[in-house]
Amino acid sequence: MQAFILGAGLGTRLAPLSCIVPKPLLPVFQKPLIYHTMDHLMRCGVTEFMVNTSQLEVMWERAFPFPDPEYRGCPVFLSHEEKPLDSGGGVRKIMPRVNPREPLIVQNGDILSDFPVSDLLAEHRRAGNMVTMALRSVDGKINVGFDANTGRITDMRHALGIDPGSYQFAGIYIMQAEVAQLFPDVPEDEPFSMMPIWLNLIRRGQVGGYVANWCNWHELGSPKDYLNALLEITSRERIHPEAVISPAAQISEDCVVCQGAVIPAGVKLDDCIVWPRTHVQPGQYSRMILTPRLTVQA
Repeated sequence: MQAFILGAGLGTRLAPLSCIVPKPLLPVFQKPLIYHTMDHLMRCGVTEFMVNTSQLEVMWERAFPFPDPEYRGCPVFLSHEEKPLDSGGGVRKIMPRVNPREPLIVQNGDILSDFPVSDLLAEHRRAGNMVTMALRSVDGKINVGFDANTGRITDMRHALGIDPGSYQFAGIYIMQAEVAQLFPDVPEDEPFSMMPIWLNLIRRGQVGGYVANWCNWHELGSPKDYLNALLEITSRERIHPEAVISPAAQISEDCVVCQGAVIPAGVKLDDCIVWPRTHVQPGQYSRMILTPRLTVQA
């Protein structure tokens, strides 16, 4: 089974952090965000990954070293885009690698979640959908219309004028390879959105949804979102054993301190994230993300 992770966005809302690392490579506890995503998808049966990239290509090559990029034994294909091709153009570029006999799992690269992808896939197969979307109704951008009786999505962003929506698209969907037949006939380097394709399929009654409000779900789209997510999640990996921390430093229990960080005496951290190899200068820090190159107030 294959999964495609969208990693080529510009990350404008995450700036200035996105100037030094792509969103899917944000340190989340003690490993990059995308490793958490891959771990979860592997538990759901995925054995091969594709990731589109654009900016900061060298960071991707460090995360998945050449000549044979892989993660925990699963091949990883990096699809580089000279300019971001948007949600549709990125999918179209990797379609020659997609197994046409199996559904493709697609996930946004800035999502940290344990959404039950196995259940999403089972619903997709049961209903015979062309696309099945992960949905929530408890947070985020509530703009998806969904009929729970039929299991079909009826509208998105009120674009069809049918339903203003009571649900949120959770950034994960399953699609059949046949969806590519609806892609617009534009040059390969021309970006395009999946939204018109989805609306076309919604009109045909071929887009389903699966709701899971109980799962953990975080979109790490901005520094504030990123910090809040890591403060809220229960984890035993908050302090890396190879971080160098003075006994005289003060660190609140929700802080995250990564590998190789150095925190001397005279430092007080309250609800902060300290990235790998960051040497923190003496002082008081509250709700900040500290990196080797810059410090961001969140």
